[in-house]
Amino acid sequence: MRVIKLISIVIGFTHMSLLEDRLQNLSWPEKKKSLFSERKDWWNVARLKIRGEAEGFSIYSEGYRDAADKLVEYAKTDQTSIDSLIFPILFLYRHYIELALKEIILAATLYLGKQHKSIKSHNLTQLWQRVKELISEVELDIPIDEMIAIENQISQFDMLDNSSETFRYPVDKQGNVFKKLSDYVNVENVREIVDGLHTWCFGLVCVLGEYEDAI
Repeated sequence: MRVIKLISIVIGFTHMSLLEDRLQNLSWPEKKKSLFSERKDWWNVARLKIRGEAEGFSIYSEGYRDAADKLVEYAKTDQTSIDSLIFPILFLYRHYIELALKEIILAATLYLGKQHKSIKSHNLTQLWQRVKELISEVELDIPIDEMIAIENQISQFDMLDNSSETFRYPVDKQGNVFKKLSDYVNVENVREIVDGLHTWCFGLVCVLGEYEDAI
């Protein structure tokens, strides 16, 4: 088998029988396996169906943030993988912020009784600008220092990745390597910053929901 022979050369195995024994414990593609099959281990089954746009934004955003948090905890205990995990970590956190801002826009739009139009932009600065406009229309009394702090942190993410591509690919569509603002980043510091953003975004959505229910 060519694959086994190639792996034996790469790994350095000299005895094919030993390699074959090791490979027996590895997973291999099976043509009859279905990605979305129902199995008896029901405790491993996740629900994909969502009840509308509002629930969708909430579940999706929480899922991305929760996944990033778990990766951070793992990366802190395994220094050998932290340099590769940082990219999915930053992507997951950035995507959480994008979805959280879009959830706020949806909640504020519904509160104002306006027709909600799907937002295709991935640019965090543009989304934040729309959030500020809606906050003004709703006439929420949010301290200016609080708004400045939120804007500063969102801007930092947007400077690194304004198109939701920097942390997904090593190069842009023209083949150029993405330029990062820094060579190093502390994963726990990123988690703490996003945790603060989450507290603010979640609180704002709850407030808008209470306002809408009171009308």
